[in-house]
Amino acid sequence: MSYKTTPYQPQFVYDKDSFLDLEKQIEELNAELNVREIEVTFTGERLFFGDVKSSDDPYRFIKNTILKGIEVQEHFVALYLSQANKIIGYYHHSTGTINSTTVDIEIVAAVALKTLAKAVIIAHNHPSGNLKPSEADRVITKRIKEALKLFDIKLLDHIIITKEGYYSFTDENESSLSGMEKPSMVETKLREEILKQLRRVTQANAPNLYELLHNKEGYKKAEEMVIRKVLHDQMIPAAVIPLIEQELEMI
Repeated sequence: MSYKTTPYQPQFVYDKDSFLDLEKQIEELNAELNVREIEVTFTGERLFFGDVKSSDDPYRFIKNTILKGIEVQEHFVALYLSQANKIIGYYHHSTGTINSTTVDIEIVAAVALKTLAKAVIIAHNHPSGNLKPSEADRVITKRIKEALKLFDIKLLDHIIITKEGYYSFTDENESSLSGMEKPSMVETKLREEILKQLRRVTQANAPNLYELLHNKEGYKKAEEMVIRKVLHDQMIPAAVIPLIEQELEMI
């Protein structure tokens, strides 16, 4: 079904010799009515060799090649990456005041789609030199992450940059990026008690568990075993650990 419109014949009455005003109005009308194709263009070149492997890579790339006046105004930048974590391009989204800059989530996501990016890293600077993220920084991170997720694009990191260093949301496991909420007080206390009991494990009293605790992955596995038994059997960690040693003996 087609849209129905009422025919309308505009009328212009001019008593001037010059048609400059008419031409100006026509240009303004055309600007409002014309549907234009949005294009993403790649301007300029910045050299970056290799893949983006850690937060230090985008930090140095952005700080050394993109941001100007890092101590004067806030800038917001987005890096767009391929499936192989290679930089496709960057978008210097906005330049603001000494303590703020605007971010249009729709545009950041639209550029990601137009460049066929599979991952994005966002970054902004703090002219004050303060590396601590604000609540507004956390909110915008979460919103951009959710917007990109709709198109199966991953937000890898949000980096706060200063002249002296940087803060990585990924490295610091910020919940706005990782999706992990901060542990409750009960959970924190439980982990503290488990750590206390596991520190008492020796090669003499629990050789199998002692062997398991020799590396980070082993400790994580042991901690998960203790938590599972504590929650399932309602036992305290001190009583659970001997049972885990018996189970390990049978493996």
